[in-house]
Amino acid sequence: MTGVSAPITFNREIEGSIKNLIIPEDFVKDFHLTGQHLMIIIRVMGTDSKKVKKFFANSEKQIFNIKTIETEHGKVISNDFRLTSMYMDEGPPLSVDINAEIPMMRLILDYKLKK
Repeated sequence: MTGVSAPITFNREIEGSIKNLIIPEDFVKDFHLTGQHLMIIIRVMGTDSKKVKKFFANSEKQIFNIKTIETEHGKVISNDFRLTSMYMDEGPPLSVDINAEIPMMRLILDYKLKK
């Protein structure tokens, strides 16, 4: 499993303007770039999960500019990628506390490098 050593910044066009979302590296569970393919697994806990859901809603086939630093090789990533598939799950928190209502969002994002 590979990760990132800096937050991931996602930029994409929404309703005619460029919007961005910054995901701290603690929320990135896997980041794997091989050739033309990029796979990112993210788990966001708390109220920010709603912001993540809104940003990625209806975004398949869209172009994202993604910026971060890969941990394994210290490589700076700053490229345009097309989102080819996405799995989004609003799951219950991973907690045994019965009264906890902490929202959580899990995302699996598959991208292909835009040529």
